[in-house]
Amino acid sequence: MKGYKVIFLVVLFLFISFGDKSVGASGRKYRITVNKATNCVTIYRQEGSGEFLPFKAMICSVGANDGTPAGSFYTKEKYRWRPLFGDVYGQYATRIEGDILFHSVYYKEESPSSLKAEEYNKLGQSVSMGCVRLTVADAKWIYENCSEGTRVDIVENGVDPLPRPEAMKLYKNAKYPNWDPTDDDKENPWKKEGVSFECKSFEKTIVISEGFNIDKIEGLIRYGVVAYDTTGNPIEYEIGHNIIPNKVGRYEIRYFATDKMGSFGDMGGYLNIVEE
Repeated sequence: MKGYKVIFLVVLFLFISFGDKSVGASGRKYRITVNKATNCVTIYRQEGSGEFLPFKAMICSVGANDGTPAGSFYTKEKYRWRPLFGDVYGQYATRIEGDILFHSVYYKEESPSSLKAEEYNKLGQSVSMGCVRLTVADAKWIYENCSEGTRVDIVENGVDPLPRPEAMKLYKNAKYPNWDPTDDDKENPWKKEGVSFECKSFEKTIVISEGFNIDKIEGLIRYGVVAYDTTGNPIEYEIGHNIIPNKVGRYEIRYFATDKMGSFGDMGGYLNIVEE
């Protein structure tokens, strides 16, 4: 019996040491699907029932000219920074198979302030050498949560179970075009930014009139008001108020918006309805 116990303990040790290593830092198992047709990554999380359910979606860029191979793979090494083809670098790289990795959009130097903005703006297009490019936040999430041995299914096409997010653009009006706005690096200047509003005056006055209805009034209080996302791109916004169209008074207005990074911003204003 002692011999059987020894064998059992050895087998148990080997199972724990060399068995399924796909348990992430959170204690959860994950699987990953990369849809080449939609440039979308879907993270599946194993629930208590053992079933893997869609958990998180990420925008990505796969290889141009079918450069990303389809198939099932298991992740291998990880790299905080990784040299890439073309004398450039990627953050938070996770090897999928061979030269194919998950990693951030590339940098000209091994520095988070040297992002190639033009390439960042291509997220969602098939433009890489074969690797799966991601925002820094998404590349880091895989790096930290999906341990070596995580299964990755790269498929040619199909329906994504979760909507693909969009990445904010770093156009010419971006203050810091060489930083990924999702990077949580303490030096990232985008941390000081957020949703903002612009208008010459957030207090407007109109003369009471039977011709005014709520649609016309909302058009007036929106006139000249522009909301911007964290990186300075115009975005849609909502308004809140309790205006009664034909009642004299001073009414408070709230303008509010949320951008693609989840940053929220709001601004107050007033509408004065006066008699002629």
